[in-house]
Amino acid sequence: MDRRAFGAAVLSGGASLAALSQPAPMPCGRPKGGLGEQDLRDYIAAFNRSDFDGFSKYYAADVKFEGRAGTFNSRDQVVAFYREVKSRMVETVTIKDLIVGENDMVANIVTNLLALRDWAEFPTGPLKKGQIIISENFAWYEMKNAKFVHIRSAGYRRS
Repeated sequence: MDRRAFGAAVLSGGASLAALSQPAPMPCGRPKGGLGEQDLRDYIAAFNRSDFDGFSKYYAADVKFEGRAGTFNSRDQVVAFYREVKSRMVETVTIKDLIVGENDMVANIVTNLLALRDWAEFPTGPLKKGQIIISENFAWYEMKNAKFVHIRSAGYRRS
């Protein structure tokens, strides 16, 4: 998903730019969606160590995942995709900033990719063994019943 589509998706809920610039009061305790900052950090830690059971437990069975590499419509599809990715490269995600709302979170993340072997068909473009790609992305996580139900990712910088 490109930045324009991501921005349109964020604003499609009827929020104005002025409203988005005003800090919203944060409720005490756990957000209504059931996941908070520590949950996202635990999810990312499990992802970084390739703990598929550990990070996939945060997904609803019918999670919708939209990112540069494709769109997936279930936990099984997302996990299958990342099993393939992590068999061919080391992918590490770092959270730079995070905003937690009642039913969603938006994170500014940095993704580091290190290709372990050539991958000509990599969804975002061919990779050569040893190649490193660093990208900065916004990720929007919608949550319900302590699960991610929709994840969108949009890159804004790549080196």
